[in-house]
Amino acid sequence: SIHIVDCGCGKSYLSFVLNYYIKEVLKKSCTFTGLDISQNVIDASTKMAKNLGYKNMEFLKTDIRNYKSSKSFHLLISLHACDTATDEALAFALKNKIKSLVVVPCCQKEFLSQYQYEPLSKMLKHGILKARIADALTDGFRSLFLEAYGYDVKIVEYISPLETPKNIMISAILEKGFDEGIMLEYKELAKGFAVNLSLEKLISSRGME
Repeated sequence: SIHIVDCGCGKSYLSFVLNYYIKEVLKKSCTFTGLDISQNVIDASTKMAKNLGYKNMEFLKTDIRNYKSSKSFHLLISLHACDTATDEALAFALKNKIKSLVVVPCCQKEFLSQYQYEPLSKMLKHGILKARIADALTDGFRSLFLEAYGYDVKIVEYISPLETPKNIMISAILEKGFDEGIMLEYKELAKGFAVNLSLEKLISSRGME
């Protein structure tokens, strides 16, 4: 059976579609655990699962940072978890050594509020350019951090930008162990941009480094 966790699940649209695909199209057994801090969306997802007869799906009101499970998950998904909620999902994957993950980030504000880079200061005075560069760098830093922990990472556009500008998807598969060299590169770059990002802080607080 394939065990899947949906971090910041919201109304769990992605989980319901994926559950149907795995069960009805691939004819494989699976379970879904949806996590969200909002009781309203948890109630809505629970009701939908009951209406559809999906007894293999559970939805829990919890802070991702505090959630612990005896179940080993094979796949983590997270669709449009806003700002550092994406980092919380990634940290959960790292902490639990989840083999594969697919996340679609949204509203990257943390990097934008911190970063400085003197060689580009003449360009970064334009707010729109600074924000768009921050979006790309946020996911670049996430990618590098995952690679340091042994993941093979791919970043692609999963849908046309005409549908939504938040169309970057990060997928990763755990292939190797920790790489100290890549982590040093990450830290040097973070120092160069004067940023202290949540993903690193979440992992450090769990004693993984």
